[in-house]
Amino acid sequence: MRVWRLAAAAVLWLGLAPAAFAACTGADVLFQDNFDKLQPTWGEPSDVMKVDNGQLIVTPAADQYFWAPNTANLYDDIDMCVTMTTVTGVSPEDAKAGLIFWYVDANNFYAFELAPNGKASVWRRQRGRWLKQVEWQDAKGANAGDGAINELRVTTVGSQATFYVNGNEFKDLTGSPPDNGQEIGVFAASPETGPATFAFDNLKVTKP
Repeated sequence: MRVWRLAAAAVLWLGLAPAAFAACTGADVLFQDNFDKLQPTWGEPSDVMKVDNGQLIVTPAADQYFWAPNTANLYDDIDMCVTMTTVTGVSPEDAKAGLIFWYVDANNFYAFELAPNGKASVWRRQRGRWLKQVEWQDAKGANAGDGAINELRVTTVGSQATFYVNGNEFKDLTGSPPDNGQEIGVFAASPETGPATFAFDNLKVTKP
């Protein structure tokens, strides 16, 4: 897991509730976590990441971003989905959270991010630098505001990645998957104005 300084982002803490959305469609389940407890493949619990009430709670410090890869498996093509709750939005334009994929190490991976204002984007971290892949824009069907629950989904087939919010296709792109398999994980960021809290549940990875 990694925590880094950030120029902008946001979110805090509020009641949590699981949601019911369409699950990943693949029949062959490669990995699944309902967060009944924190599996060691996520790392050790901390003030930034812990399991509470059947959800993975992520709270980066103010003006920081955080990601946690899961080391259970290496994957080729995947269909991955997760239910994500924006617990509290301090600055809806700046807060963000989502899924990481095509993860090699702390300096090389991709992130699909959703902000509490209902906008989404895709970023690549390469050689320790952030490269914008998809501009921030409205995500059709996204739920916004405090307490909003959204299902995020990422599919990767070869060099093609496709992104969905609540079953609605957001964008697709041609990227650079790792040669020797990818790890997956979660991402969150907090704004300068205060710490952000996001909750993740029902993480599932299937073969597309």
